Amino acid sequence: MRAPAAGAEKGGAGTFWCAAPIEKGVITSPHRETQNGFMKKKNEPENKDAVPDRTVLGAERSLAILSAFIDAPEPFGLTELEARTGLFKSVIHRYMMSFIKAGYVVQRADNSYQLGPRAYQLGKAFEARFDYADFIMPTLEKLVRATGESTAFYIRQQEQRLCLYAAETPASVKATVKAGSLFAMDQTSSAQVLRFFSVPGNAARSGGRYVSISVGINNPLSSSMSAPVFGAGNALVGALTIFGLSLRFDPAASEAMRATLLQLAQDLSARLGASPQVYCSPTADIFDEAAAQAVAGDG
Repeated sequence: MRAPAAGAEKGGAGTFWCAAPIEKGVITSPHRETQNGFMKKKNEPENKDAVPDRTVLGAERSLAILSAFIDAPEPFGLTELEARTGLFKSVIHRYMMSFIKAGYVVQRADNSYQLGPRAYQLGKAFEARFDYADFIMPTLEKLVRATGESTAFYIRQQEQRLCLYAAETPASVKATVKAGSLFAMDQTSSAQVLRFFSVPGNAARSGGRYVSISVGINNPLSSSMSAPVFGAGNALVGALTIFGLSLRFDPAASEAMRATLLQLAQDLSARLGASPQVYCSPTADIFDEAAAQAVAGDG
C-alpha cells in the first residue's frame, strides 16, 4: 500500500483524505456541486435571493428538439436540427434514438426525421381536452383590470362575427355585449381585424400595425380597439377587443392602452400555439385596413 502523503488524515477502512492544498484540476470530492450539468465555480458568490433553477437540462434539450419539428414544412436531418436547436449533432443523435424507440420520431429511408405516431396521439389528446375559454377568459379579465373597460373576443362566422366570450367592466356606466351575439362584418375594429388577418400571409403585410380602432359604428356613443390573435400554424383565431363609452374611451389617443392590448394579444397567441414571428415588428400604431389591403393587393 502506498504511504499517505504528508499532512493527510486517515479515515475509515484504510482510506485517506488529503488535508493539504490540492493541485488545480484534481477532483477533491465525489460530491461535486453542479447546476444544469455544469460545474459551479468554487469561488462563485452565492445569490441567496435568487430563485433556484430546478429545471432539468435533459428535459429542456428533449423539448427543444421536438419543438423544432412544429414549424417544419418537411422532414429534415441532423444538420437542420443542429441549426434549429443549437445542439451538436452528436448530442441530437443520442436523443433521437430514444425518440424513435418511443415512437415520437420516425427516421425515413433517406435518414431524415419527422414526428411519429406517438407525437400525433399526444396532440390529439391535447385537442380533445382543449378549451379556448381556459386561455381567453383570463386574458379578457386581465384586460378589464388593466383598462377599466369591457372586453370581448370575436371570431368570424362566414360573413358575420360572433362574440365568443366577453368580460364586463365593474364601472356603473358601461358598454356591454353578450357572448353568443352575432353581428355583421362591418367597419368595427373587430370586423376589420377578422377580415384582413384571416387571409394567410396578411399578418406580414400590415406594416407592423396590428391594432384597429373604430368610433360610433353601431352605437354613436361607443368606441373600440381590436388586435388579432393567432393559433397553431399561425392561423387567425379571433379578435381581442376593448370597447367602451366614447366620452371616456378614445382609442386614437390611447397609445398606452393599444400597446397593452397588443402585448396581451401576443401573449395569448403564444399560448394558443402561434409562432412569435407571426407579428412582424409590431407597434402600437393604428392599423389602417384600406392601406393594408392596398399593400396586400400589390403583393
